[in-house]
Amino acid sequence: MKTVRFLTVFSLLLLCFVVSASAQRSKRPAPRPTPTPAKPYINPVISVAKMQVENQLFNVNLFVDRLGPIAIIIENADKEAAAGRLRNELKAANETNKQKTIAAIRAMRDPLVALETDFRTKSVLTQYLPQIQGISTLFAQAEDKAIAGQFVAAKDPLRQVALRLNDTLAVLPGPAIGGTSPPARNRTVPANTPVRNVATSPSTSTTKREPAIGMTTAEVLQSAWGAPNAKRNSTVNTEVWMYSGNRSLYFFKGKLTNIVK
Repeated sequence: MKTVRFLTVFSLLLLCFVVSASAQRSKRPAPRPTPTPAKPYINPVISVAKMQVENQLFNVNLFVDRLGPIAIIIENADKEAAAGRLRNELKAANETNKQKTIAAIRAMRDPLVALETDFRTKSVLTQYLPQIQGISTLFAQAEDKAIAGQFVAAKDPLRQVALRLNDTLAVLPGPAIGGTSPPARNRTVPANTPVRNVATSPSTSTTKREPAIGMTTAEVLQSAWGAPNAKRNSTVNTEVWMYSGNRSLYFFKGKLTNIVK
């Protein structure tokens, strides 16, 4: 009787051991979580500089766009005055517009001088200095031309400033910050900058828009300018579309960042 009882207990223990061993063999290890790839480190000084370059590119483009028609009006008034066909009150108004425009150019230059100084003096930015170097000198040239009464010609150095800012933006690492239209708090175009009179601005088409900063390449193709006569790559991620009449459009990562007319 004792033998039967012993065998029964032994059988139960053996069965438990087999079940336990089987369970251990069939138990699968918990899957390891897939590691999330680490984001590349971007020095915060470079990130801030990229945001500032992007903001100033927007500001310069907007300034040149506003300056264009005002410069023509000022110089036409000068011609009328030289021919004796302009009343004294209009002469005085034109002189006031000249001084306001010169002051606006000077005010635009100050933050760009500070920006170029950062690239010249901060060690992490000096490698990108060749792209941005000279923007303060170009703005000084624009101011000198305006003082000399050459307001239309003053736009040429400003366009060169926009090109250098665009090239600088292309080589700075990291994602674009805020697109091509910075928030209103970052727009530093002076309040006394001449504003375009939309009612009298010429338009090449009544149904199609003119190219505008921030457009994609597809949107530009549907604009009044349409397809370009030629294309070329300026720098990495920067493409230039060339049109007749020395007109050019500059794209950074597929977004329109500069317009040269």
